[in-house]
Amino acid sequence: MGVPPHRVVSFAARITQRATQSVRRWFDPVAPGLPDLASFARLCVGLGCRADELLGTQAPTGGVACTPQDALVMADYIQAVAATLAVRGRVGTPMRVSGDEMAPLMREGDLVLVDTSIDRLAGNGIYALQFGDQVLIRRIEQRTPDGLLLLCDNRAYRDWEVPLRDAAPQGPLRVLGKVHAAMGLQLF
Repeated sequence: MGVPPHRVVSFAARITQRATQSVRRWFDPVAPGLPDLASFARLCVGLGCRADELLGTQAPTGGVACTPQDALVMADYIQAVAATLAVRGRVGTPMRVSGDEMAPLMREGDLVLVDTSIDRLAGNGIYALQFGDQVLIRRIEQRTPDGLLLLCDNRAYRDWEVPLRDAAPQGPLRVLGKVHAAMGLQLF
C-alpha cells in the first residue's frame, strides 16, 4: 500500500483505532503480540481485504489485492496463535470449517485450531471428527453411559446420537482432535 516501513505502526494504529503502543507489540521482532479479533477485522476493512485473503487462503475477489508479503504476515499471525496455544499446553493445527452446521458460532471457511494430540474424546466440547471420508466439526456431549450426542449449533440440522463404541479407536467415527480456537470474519 506504499506505506514506508517507519510508518507501518502508526498506519496500522490509525486503521485499527488502537494505541500505537498496542500495535507496536504486534510488530515486535523478538516477542510479537497478537491483535485481538476486533483489531484484525478493522485491519481487513482498512486494507480493503477479506480475512481469508489476508490469511492467504483464498485469492482476492475485489478491493486491494493482498501481496505475497501480506499473506506471509498473516501466516506468521496464524503460527503465532498456534505458538500461543502451545505455550498454554495446547497444540494448534489449522483446519477449515466446511458447511454451515456450526453456524453462527463457526461459519463455512472459518479457520479452527485443533489440538491433534487429543485423539479420543476428552470430555464434552467441540471436536474435529472424521466419519468415512467426511471431516466434521461438532459439539459433543456424553449424555448417557453408552451414547454420545453430536450437536450442530445451526438448528436447521438435526442432532445425531452415536453409540459410544462407534467413537472407539477402531470405530467408524474417528476423533481428529479437540477444537480450541476459531477465527472468522463477517463483513457488512
